Amino acid sequence: MMSGTMIVGGSDAPVGTTCVDIGSGLEFLSGVLIDMHFAERGRLNRLLSATAMYPHALGLGIDEDTAIEVYADRFEVLGSGSVTVIDAGRASHIGTPAEGDGPIALCGVQLHVLPAGYGFALTERRPEPRPG
Repeated sequence: MMSGTMIVGGSDAPVGTTCVDIGSGLEFLSGVLIDMHFAERGRLNRLLSATAMYPHALGLGIDEDTAIEVYADRFEVLGSGSVTVIDAGRASHIGTPAEGDGPIALCGVQLHVLPAGYGFALTERRPEPRPG
Protein backbone atom coordinates (compact mmCIF):
# COMPACT_ATOMS: atom_id res chain seq x y z
CA MET A 1 0.00 0.00 0.00
CA MET A 2 3.04 2.28 0.20
CA SER A 3 3.26 3.15 -3.51
CA GLY A 4 0.69 4.98 -5.65
CA THR A 5 0.60 2.15 -8.19
CA MET A 6 0.82 -1.25 -6.54
CA ILE A 7 1.22 -4.86 -7.51
CA VAL A 8 -1.87 -6.57 -6.08
CA GLY A 9 -1.42 -10.00 -7.64
CA GLY A 10 -0.05 -11.97 -10.52
CA SER A 11 1.81 -15.11 -11.41
CA ASP A 12 5.26 -16.39 -12.26
CA ALA A 13 4.35 -16.49 -15.95
CA PRO A 14 6.82 -15.12 -18.51
CA VAL A 15 7.30 -11.34 -18.62
CA GLY A 16 4.11 -9.98 -20.15
CA THR A 17 0.95 -7.99 -19.63
CA THR A 18 -1.00 -10.90 -18.11
CA CYS A 19 1.66 -11.76 -15.50
CA VAL A 20 0.78 -8.92 -13.09
CA ASP A 21 -2.31 -7.24 -11.61
CA ILE A 22 -2.01 -3.55 -10.78
CA GLY A 23 -4.09 -1.47 -8.34
CA SER A 24 -4.06 1.85 -6.50
CA GLY A 25 -2.14 2.43 -3.30
CA LEU A 26 -1.85 5.22 -0.75
CA GLU A 27 1.33 6.71 -2.28
CA PHE A 28 3.31 7.11 0.91
CA LEU A 29 6.32 6.76 -1.40
CA SER A 30 5.90 8.13 -4.92
CA GLY A 31 7.66 6.97 -8.05
CA VAL A 32 7.98 3.30 -7.10
CA LEU A 33 6.22 -0.05 -7.57
CA ILE A 34 6.72 -2.40 -4.62
CA ASP A 35 6.51 -6.20 -4.59
CA MET A 36 6.88 -8.08 -1.31
CA HIS A 37 8.22 -11.58 -0.44
CA PHE A 38 10.22 -11.07 -3.60
CA ALA A 39 12.98 -13.69 -3.81
CA GLU A 40 11.13 -16.25 -1.70
CA ARG A 41 8.17 -16.36 -4.08
CA GLY A 42 10.04 -15.91 -7.37
CA ARG A 43 8.44 -12.61 -8.34
CA LEU A 44 11.08 -11.23 -10.71
CA ASN A 45 8.94 -11.72 -13.84
CA ARG A 46 5.94 -9.92 -12.43
CA LEU A 47 8.06 -6.96 -11.21
CA LEU A 48 9.74 -6.76 -14.63
CA SER A 49 6.28 -6.80 -16.23
CA ALA A 50 4.95 -4.03 -13.98
CA THR A 51 8.06 -1.92 -14.49
CA ALA A 52 7.76 -2.31 -18.26
CA MET A 53 4.16 -1.07 -18.11
CA TYR A 54 5.14 1.84 -15.80
CA PRO A 55 8.76 2.65 -16.79
CA HIS A 56 8.70 6.03 -15.03
CA ALA A 57 8.49 4.16 -11.70
CA LEU A 58 11.28 2.19 -10.05
CA GLY A 59 10.43 -1.43 -9.31
CA LEU A 60 11.36 -2.47 -5.76
CA GLY A 61 11.31 -6.17 -4.89
CA ILE A 62 11.61 -6.49 -1.12
CA ASP A 63 12.52 -9.89 0.36
CA GLU A 64 10.98 -11.35 3.51
CA ASP A 65 12.46 -10.04 6.78
CA THR A 66 13.66 -6.99 4.85
CA ALA A 67 12.54 -3.36 4.70
CA ILE A 68 13.56 0.00 3.36
CA GLU A 69 13.90 3.11 5.50
CA VAL A 70 13.26 6.26 3.48
CA TYR A 71 15.03 9.56 4.17
CA ALA A 72 13.90 12.37 1.85
CA ASP A 73 14.95 11.14 -1.62
CA ARG A 74 16.94 8.02 -0.64
CA PHE A 75 16.36 4.74 1.11
CA GLU A 76 18.51 2.30 3.07
CA VAL A 77 18.01 -1.48 3.14
CA LEU A 78 17.41 -3.11 6.54
CA GLY A 79 17.01 -6.78 7.47
CA SER A 80 18.37 -10.17 6.46
CA GLY A 81 17.38 -10.20 2.78
CA SER A 82 17.86 -7.88 -0.17
CA VAL A 83 15.97 -5.30 -2.18
CA THR A 84 16.00 -5.72 -5.94
CA VAL A 85 15.69 -2.43 -7.83
CA ILE A 86 14.53 -2.47 -11.46
CA ASP A 87 14.95 0.76 -13.42
CA ALA A 88 13.35 0.81 -16.86
CA GLY A 89 13.53 4.60 -17.08
CA ARG A 90 16.67 4.46 -19.22
CA ALA A 91 15.69 1.36 -21.18
CA SER A 92 16.71 1.45 -24.82
CA HIS A 93 13.52 -0.34 -25.88
CA ILE A 94 10.26 -1.51 -24.30
CA GLY A 95 8.01 -3.45 -26.66
CA THR A 96 4.48 -4.10 -25.47
CA PRO A 97 2.08 -6.19 -27.55
CA ALA A 98 -0.23 -4.30 -29.92
CA GLU A 99 -3.26 -6.33 -28.81
CA GLY A 100 -2.73 -5.55 -25.13
CA ASP A 101 -1.97 -9.13 -24.01
CA GLY A 102 1.26 -11.05 -24.49
CA PRO A 103 5.01 -10.94 -23.98
CA ILE A 104 6.88 -7.71 -23.34
CA ALA A 105 10.37 -6.93 -24.72
CA LEU A 106 12.75 -5.10 -22.35
CA CYS A 107 16.17 -3.89 -23.51
CA GLY A 108 18.73 -1.96 -21.48
CA VAL A 109 16.95 -2.20 -18.12
CA GLN A 110 19.10 -1.66 -15.02
CA LEU A 111 18.88 -4.16 -12.16
CA HIS A 112 20.45 -3.72 -8.72
CA VAL A 113 20.41 -6.18 -5.78
CA LEU A 114 21.05 -4.39 -2.50
CA PRO A 115 21.57 -6.13 0.87
CA ALA A 116 21.37 -4.50 4.31
CA GLY A 117 23.40 -1.33 4.68
CA TYR A 118 23.20 -0.37 1.02
CA GLY A 119 21.24 2.67 -0.04
CA PHE A 120 19.59 4.00 -3.15
CA ALA A 121 19.20 7.62 -4.31
CA LEU A 122 15.66 7.78 -5.68
CA THR A 123 15.92 11.08 -7.58
CA GLU A 124 19.27 10.20 -9.17
CA ARG A 125 18.29 6.52 -9.63
CA ARG A 126 21.62 5.17 -8.41
CA PRO A 127 22.70 2.66 -5.77
CA GLU A 128 24.86 3.73 -2.85
CA PRO A 129 27.34 1.14 -1.53
CA ARG A 130 27.48 0.36 2.15
CA PRO A 131 29.70 2.88 3.96
CA GLY A 132 33.04 1.63 5.09
